[in-house]
Amino acid sequence: MFLTFKTLDDINHRGKRILTRVDMNCSVDPVTKQITDISRIEAIQQTLQELSSSKVVLMAHQGRPGSDDFISLEQHTKALKNLGFNASFVDDIFGQKAKEAISQVKDGEILVLQNVRYFEGELKKAPAHEVAQEPLVQELYPLFDFFVNDAFGAAHRSQASLVGFTTVLPSVAGRLVEKEIRTLTSAIGTDQHPWTLVLGGSKVEDKVKTLSRLLSTDRVDYSVLGGLVGTLFLIAAGKVSENYSKPIKGFESAIETAQELLQEYPDVIILPEDAAVKRGNTRIDCDFSEMNNDPFLDIGLQTSDKYVKLIKESAVVFANGPMGYFENEAFAKGTSDVLNAIADCKGITVVGGGHMGAMAKKMSLDDSITHLSTGGGATINFLTGKKLDLVVALEAAAKRMDG
Repeated sequence: MFLTFKTLDDINHRGKRILTRVDMNCSVDPVTKQITDISRIEAIQQTLQELSSSKVVLMAHQGRPGSDDFISLEQHTKALKNLGFNASFVDDIFGQKAKEAISQVKDGEILVLQNVRYFEGELKKAPAHEVAQEPLVQELYPLFDFFVNDAFGAAHRSQASLVGFTTVLPSVAGRLVEKEIRTLTSAIGTDQHPWTLVLGGSKVEDKVKTLSRLLSTDRVDYSVLGGLVGTLFLIAAGKVSENYSKPIKGFESAIETAQELLQEYPDVIILPEDAAVKRGNTRIDCDFSEMNNDPFLDIGLQTSDKYVKLIKESAVVFANGPMGYFENEAFAKGTSDVLNAIADCKGITVVGGGHMGAMAKKMSLDDSITHLSTGGGATINFLTGKKLDLVVALEAAAKRMDG
């Protein structure tokens, strides 16, 4: 397929200073703060290997302010070393300490900058030319020859580290971004049905908006819901108490949309039929009427059986987000059942998002799934036909480079 942006094939990067934005946003144990999965780090290996004759500086984020996984990138650097890369870490992003470290990088070496979201300006979302004015971009870009973006997992975000540099440096896609775009374009080109969306996880506000856009394409035959997304829709349908809205960020703005979608797509949106709650230290599978305000941490057994049957009979399955609190083994059953069903499905199957992809790998299902995408929101946005901000920025950069 023809790509609308440039890749590593289009530049001579040997001996050059390359700023590379990657997505190493890993799962982190909320108690120990240790990384529990490095699949997103492993996914960028091809790009880093191809840049082995260059001076590479990596920029990435981990978590967001206030979240349990908002940690330094020191552990990520150790993971890169364990993969065989000559990597070092600097506890700075664009200050004097970082600049001095950047100036000392030699060919074949990789310098990892500190978590880019430690810089408040990175959280601003605006057009590329606007975020390019952030100090992050203005202080760093003169130090580099090229910008390589390989952060597909964050491709739907128009933030300084992701799109700002494309306005001031010759910019190309890394191998992971290239592979994701090629694979997903081919996968959504099919007209086979039934087309099933499996949607879970905790980023409810964003996912409800995305679900609305995706349903409006008339592509989806079934949308099975779990996680906090499922909880939101169960509250909207009056099936569980609004007391369960407490962990849902943006609940007030999302509940109205959920109610509207239930009215508009009653035969497409498939909700959980029972629950798994935590009572004491035990998983209890029960009807909604028996939840007793105990923590709702997974879909129940009846729901799991229904979802498995539907998924196995699908021609296309796209999954994004776990069905419950999968970090606790007792409440990982819904997610593992769904992943096993996806692996057993004979159709086209794509699993998007770090958590689901990591669990699929842990279960050794990656060879049975058509494509494990490193993107969560980026993958779903791509399915809706929405142009990803990363792609838009790289296309504009390609035109400037040709001009």
